[in-house]
Amino acid sequence: MKVSIIHDSIHNLEEKLNELGSWSNIYIIADEHTVKHCFPLLIESQDIFKEAEIIELTPGEETKSMEMCYQIWGGLLEYKADRNILIVNLGGGVITDLGGFIASTFKRGVDFINIPTTLMGQVDAAIGGKTGINYEGLKNQIGTFSLPLFTWVDPVFLETLPEREFMSGMAEIIKYGAVFDSCMLDLLDKDWETNLSTLITRSSEIKAEVVKTDFTEKGDRKKLNFGHTIGHALETYFEGQLLHGEAVAAGMIVEIKLSVLYNELSIEKANKLITIIDFFFERLPLEERIFDELIELMKTDKKNINDKIHFVLLSNLGESKINCSLTSEQIKEGLVSYL
Repeated sequence: MKVSIIHDSIHNLEEKLNELGSWSNIYIIADEHTVKHCFPLLIESQDIFKEAEIIELTPGEETKSMEMCYQIWGGLLEYKADRNILIVNLGGGVITDLGGFIASTFKRGVDFINIPTTLMGQVDAAIGGKTGINYEGLKNQIGTFSLPLFTWVDPVFLETLPEREFMSGMAEIIKYGAVFDSCMLDLLDKDWETNLSTLITRSSEIKAEVVKTDFTEKGDRKKLNFGHTIGHALETYFEGQLLHGEAVAAGMIVEIKLSVLYNELSIEKANKLITIIDFFFERLPLEERIFDELIELMKTDKKNINDKIHFVLLSNLGESKINCSLTSEQIKEGLVSYL
């Protein structure tokens, strides 16, 4: 199994597609923002996309729903789409998650590619073949493992992002440094803007390496969920007020605190990592009164086994342990320490 990531100018995309074959039609799934700001970059010198059908969606996490899937599947059937179509997912994590799910299920699976336009997508969300939609407000409860033909990464799209959306992606870069490669933390701690290209490339390399050895998340791929057990609960609780990276940043701080309490992470190294996170993200105004509700949301996490809430905890910077089961009282210790 090959996880194909291409770091290149978008102007060379048509040549790559022509190498792979031809399709009866091309459908581009995008949201209002990417249609306005990113689609013009795509068709600037790419004749292959000028006759493509555009499926334009409303931005936001609420778009990742079964209702939206019904609408898109129905639209494809109205277009008389066959199994020889190509779906192009042009956007951030919401678009690549949803578009990948659509492609992997329509007529039992059609070809698709991801063109991530956010930092979050370029380092994490669009890589690795996880597709999915939300169910009744719970993150990514329904989905498939299905690899795109490739994920095409061009930093030019990052210039179209609002600052808050851009910074959200830094959480995933920090995650890779915390869990897999502590050298990345040094690059973040020095001059992160100068090192951004290196950080993007290294993050995507790590993701590809992990996915190659554990595609369906039975082992080391679970490490990519560091910060996400808490983060997804926060994201669901605040109902669209938080971006994914903002929720994960808070989740990482709590799980760093838990790593000190219940794994082998030293306070000194924990503080180094928390200092980096605090540089990029403001603390959330959490209150103890919501802790029980957050824990109930954590119980829906996909990593859980036998109704026990599982975490990824750090043993060192760049080293981590999966399947760490903690009680509600232990989790509250971490949440209190965040305050």
